[in-house]
Amino acid sequence: MPLLLVAYRVMTQEPALPQAPAYASARQQRILVVHNTADSYGEQAYANALRALDYARLNYESLDLANFEGWPDLEQYSSLLFVTEMLDGIDEAQSQQIADYVAGGGGLAVVYRGWNPYLASLFGMKAGAEYPELIEGEGGLNFQADLFPGVKGLVLSEKTIPDLSAFDVSLQREAQVLASSGSGRPIVWLYRHGQGRVIYWNTVFLTEKEARGFIVQSVLGAQGVGVLPIANFATFQIDDFPASISTKKLEPLATEYDLTLVEFYHKVWFPDMMEIAHRYGLVYTFLIPFNYNDRVEPPFGFREWEHASVQEDNQPVFYSIYVSHLAAQQHELGLHGYNHISLTLENWPSEENMVLALQEASRRWDADNLGPQPVTYVPPNNIFDEAGARALTRSFPSLRILASIYTGRFEKGGNREFEPEPWNPKLFDIPRLTDGYHLDPYMRYVMISELGMMGIWTHFIHPDDVVHTPANYPDAPYHRNPNYWPWRGDNTGERNGFYYRLLHWLDFAKTFYPWLRYIRTADSLDILRSHLENQVSVELKPFEVILHTTTPTYFQVRINDRRRLFFNDMSGAQFVHAYYGEGYTLYTLRGLKKEVRLSLIIPASEPGTTPGAQPGNLFAPVGDHEELGPKDLQDETLWQPASVPGSASETPPASAPPPRMDALPVSTPTLRRRP
Repeated sequence: MPLLLVAYRVMTQEPALPQAPAYASARQQRILVVHNTADSYGEQAYANALRALDYARLNYESLDLANFEGWPDLEQYSSLLFVTEMLDGIDEAQSQQIADYVAGGGGLAVVYRGWNPYLASLFGMKAGAEYPELIEGEGGLNFQADLFPGVKGLVLSEKTIPDLSAFDVSLQREAQVLASSGSGRPIVWLYRHGQGRVIYWNTVFLTEKEARGFIVQSVLGAQGVGVLPIANFATFQIDDFPASISTKKLEPLATEYDLTLVEFYHKVWFPDMMEIAHRYGLVYTFLIPFNYNDRVEPPFGFREWEHASVQEDNQPVFYSIYVSHLAAQQHELGLHGYNHISLTLENWPSEENMVLALQEASRRWDADNLGPQPVTYVPPNNIFDEAGARALTRSFPSLRILASIYTGRFEKGGNREFEPEPWNPKLFDIPRLTDGYHLDPYMRYVMISELGMMGIWTHFIHPDDVVHTPANYPDAPYHRNPNYWPWRGDNTGERNGFYYRLLHWLDFAKTFYPWLRYIRTADSLDILRSHLENQVSVELKPFEVILHTTTPTYFQVRINDRRRLFFNDMSGAQFVHAYYGEGYTLYTLRGLKKEVRLSLIIPASEPGTTPGAQPGNLFAPVGDHEELGPKDLQDETLWQPASVPGSASETPPASAPPPRMDALPVSTPTLRRRP
């Protein structure tokens, strides 16, 4: 035992340590994923879970109940993950093995609602012999507990989740509800059994791709202590800027500023975005489409690129070129296309024509001194095809990143993963998950899920969102400003515009994810690849965590009992941030070496107790603790435009003692091993 730790225990006169549960001495953090190939719907959840665990770099093995002959040695796993409703093949004796495993400190996460009469009690339900009734058509999801940072207060409407497909079950009194349906039915709950935890999702919702981070965090929440490596970066992309810009006055800007669109960009929007970048440490990737013409045949000119001019130094200058030079000083310039016509053979007569147009764009890039040739490409309308993917690297060999979208239709260029582009492996897909200026509940859910999966956030906006109204674009299939919000709204005193809404989104990120690094999209590729290729293993001991990686990485340690990291006895890592949740502490650290060793301690006095009081059961739930962080951020209804321009919510200083927490033991991470 390290001498510093021995000295600390002697000075605090701690009693003899209680017996640690099984998970605390697991040789390696590892998850057993239980599925059933006979369950066609459950296999969708299984595939989704495996992708989530791979992204999270969590070690796992799989067990198929369709060929089930008995459990392996469960003590070698830090948690079990159930992703099937077909659990009827598990008999009473085998169910008792799982119950004993959890009682000894193991974790169990059920992320696809399933039922077994012998397991119902362990799941936190009141036991019954009959299969429970399935409730159809009940939707909505209201998170009333702090499952992981940023979740508490999230309310997803019935429009977002129209049918949870939940069981009609009654819970045991000790079960703690974490989320309910729109009508109040328990959907997610935590149940303690002995020294272990069970997280149960009474829904099929986690088959959704966007929900993968909730799978990861449910696994971590079911364990006692865990480690999660994170890539730790955010990319903030601005599509369609610089570009050909209108010289007309458009509402609502005409009323708010009496400026043309190009004047608004020059005098208001671009300066505001630079100020926001400075305030929050953002680094933008600006995506340039050189024209908005409809040309798909030569010649490919640039009249629209030179359309709008502004006065600078007593002379007219082409605004798109001028602002490109300004943006390139601290931010990244990427490619959005020669024009805004998606690179598909449905739109272009041939791949060769795509190449010719893009080659002209490449020559213009150099002629206008835009800097190094682009690394990042975003497809117009987030649509492209296989011919378009080939044309890109034929014309711009510098391109390495294709940033389309995470959802949508694969054949249209959407539904991408974080991996080499299937249609052109010279490009690596880094899809965007969130967009816009306004943090509505759906965007909040998608954002925190991506962050909960591997510690990244990929976001994009458009500069013209404010003028994309039904009045200005009556034939558009959708509108990015259907409510006619202003840019700021200072002129009316309401301050309800896009600017303030973006500030609140970034305040939210700063409050719950202050460790997040904002970087150029071009710089994210090497970080992401390193994360996805990193081989990680973790040893969990009662008072020590040992992390082994092939590449040093940022990581998080989640502790759900009274133990704390001992900052005076860390090897190979730097402390970055501590988040004091409801029933757990989440530490973010930066690994400096391939081996990290962390010591754990029991504080001599807990918050809210008499100094010097002796701790009780080390592995008991943390009790009687207040809510974390700024309380106004816990309530979804309080996320309205700021009354004070630029006011950013601050996180508690790292040196402050942990605030008191409710007794909601919602917690913990795990580490990775793929089959």
